[in-house]
Amino acid sequence: MSKRLASNAEVLEEMLRDPQFRAEWERTALARVVAEAVIAYRAEHRLSQSALAQLLGWSQPVVARLEAAEHNPTVDTLLTVARKLGLQTQVKVGPKTGVVAKVTKSRAA
Repeated sequence: MSKRLASNAEVLEEMLRDPQFRAEWERTALARVVAEAVIAYRAEHRLSQSALAQLLGWSQPVVARLEAAEHNPTVDTLLTVARKLGLQTQVKVGPKTGVVAKVTKSRAA
């Protein structure tokens, strides 16, 4: 008899029961959203990390760290990503919702 593998959502739900993991997950919410957007941009434009770094005026390790989503980006980082990649970042912080972040393509003016 084979055992069904748990889905990513199921594993995450289980892990979020650990208060320490939940705190870190919530703390890095912005980092994950920005990383997903940068990775999607890079894939859509068929860019290597080095090519994206050059476009942003950064080094490749800086792009790699941003994509790793282990640390929240600074406001300056968000501004650079928004301006140079044409992305829009919205961050809402509140006592009941924690951090809610969204990164989308900017609309043409």
